[in-house]
Amino acid sequence: MTATVATVRATATGGNASSRSRTRHRRAKLGRRILAGVAVAWLLIVVVAVAGAQWLAPYGPREQDLLNSLQGPSAAHLLGTDTLGRDVLSRLMYGGAPTLLGVLTAVVIFLVIGVVAGLIAGYFGGIPDRIITAVTTIQIALPGLVVLFVVLSVFRNSTVIAMAVYGIMASPTMVLLVRSSALSVRNELFVDAARVSGLSPLYIIFQHVLPRSRGIIVVQTAVFAATALVVESTLSFLGFGTQAPDPSWGNMVNEAALRISLNPFMLYPAGGIIALTALSIGVLGDLTRDKFVQGWSAAKLTRDRARSVESATGNAMKDDALLTVSGLGVGYHSPNGIMPIVRDVSFSIKRGETLGLVGESGSGKTTVAFGILGVIGEGVAVTDGQVLFDGTDLVGLNGPDLSAYRGKRLAYVAQEPMVALDPNYKVGKQLAEAIRSNDPQTSAKDIPARILELLGQVELPDPAAAAAKYPHELSGGMAQRVSIAFALAGRPELLVADEPTTALDVTVQAGILGLLLRLREQTGMSMLIITHDWGVVADVCDRVVVMYKGEIVEQAPAATIFSDPQHPYTQALLASNPHGAKPGQDLPVITGTFLTPSMEREAALVTNGTER
Repeated sequence: MTATVATVRATATGGNASSRSRTRHRRAKLGRRILAGVAVAWLLIVVVAVAGAQWLAPYGPREQDLLNSLQGPSAAHLLGTDTLGRDVLSRLMYGGAPTLLGVLTAVVIFLVIGVVAGLIAGYFGGIPDRIITAVTTIQIALPGLVVLFVVLSVFRNSTVIAMAVYGIMASPTMVLLVRSSALSVRNELFVDAARVSGLSPLYIIFQHVLPRSRGIIVVQTAVFAATALVVESTLSFLGFGTQAPDPSWGNMVNEAALRISLNPFMLYPAGGIIALTALSIGVLGDLTRDKFVQGWSAAKLTRDRARSVESATGNAMKDDALLTVSGLGVGYHSPNGIMPIVRDVSFSIKRGETLGLVGESGSGKTTVAFGILGVIGEGVAVTDGQVLFDGTDLVGLNGPDLSAYRGKRLAYVAQEPMVALDPNYKVGKQLAEAIRSNDPQTSAKDIPARILELLGQVELPDPAAAAAKYPHELSGGMAQRVSIAFALAGRPELLVADEPTTALDVTVQAGILGLLLRLREQTGMSMLIITHDWGVVADVCDRVVVMYKGEIVEQAPAATIFSDPQHPYTQALLASNPHGAKPGQDLPVITGTFLTPSMEREAALVTNGTER
């Protein structure tokens, strides 16, 4: 009875936390939309008013009414009048043209030089990179304002030329940022594949490298545009831009400052339009960046859909599962919408149980694991389903809420052990960081002892010596044991091991498998083992889930899978096990294609339709 009540309370708490998280997510999303709408609306109003000043302005920019000078807002003059009785609203509308033209000039030059030079330097490297880097270094060393005033002394009152020079002087910032982004992308495997397939460098740059830099480009352009607006207004304020009696936002601020004791209100329209426009540009840049990169930067479970937490948690309580995956769907973003990778994946893992996820490479095993952990990758999104961990749906939780689970209650061991280890730091230092982050039970003074305990727990012969080593000083088996120690640092309840023995030789594999079994017995944690090795399944797993083309085709206890496989793909997978090969004969391989559950449903619908 007590256990049941505790379970109900935990479930209710998890459900409430999940509900609160989704509510916060929806509110934040609505807030961003409202903010974007306000920023876009303001910028549209400004652009339309400036572009259509000739037709929309109630008065001409120089039209005077001396009898009504320095007046506040009225029906005749909505924003009041200046020293000569000229309508402030009309002058703001006409005065925006030179200001916005100067900003546009600077932004275009900043963008063209920064993006083009950055992409060339980052993608091609070598001599082009050295030349571009040297030029940008010289530009950075030059005093920009001094150069700007020298140009203004030659081309006096030419705002366009001054802002063009400002765009050139500011471009090194964009060059270096785009270069850095291109450098990181050019070594990605998909770029290498594009090169090998014969695609031209220009095509690769624009189709593969540039899209990954759009977030940086958008933010920097927005920041620069807002800064350029202030710079242009400052130049006009100082008398270097548009000259009176022609209006510009900067010289209107200057005039208002000179008459502030006579009519303080004059300063608000001109100063306010500069501030609000600069702020709107910055806000719009941030929100546009988020929109551009959300396809690949939102590497978390972000599906926002109403779900029945109560019914799902009820099922979790019913079968006492630590993890229940229900109808999980994952897809990647494409120009034609979301293309499915994983469809309708459902399984559960009980406390203390080890589940094997089996299938060929590309069947979707790792995608399912990353979907559970909320790190599904760039350009990928959870499209459907639930991931219930101890009664709480992880799908839809934001970063901070997921952090309460990842590393602490959910842990991951990668196929390649060096993925988890930073080559710049010793093992002990890295383990200390993991303990501080994920194990609140261990105090600061107990961390050294906990490090040795973890390294001893994974059966390293000399834990103290291992803690003092750098990752490159470890053998493959030692590195994998250290990566398992990292996973154990937070005392997890579920360990997700993605082919933990594939990169190791046979004798080391046996030791790692034995270690995982002993750790399960010692800690009582559950395990999800991703593998394509039937030997691993036979040694470690209690139950098996077989995946094919992103769908589950069969799941059963391990003994049943080996003795009586039901699905043709499972039978073919078992038959292709190289351990069953006979001397002198070719190794067995999987040939042909098999029906998945979705294919079978579609075939049944077609058959029923034909019969009718």
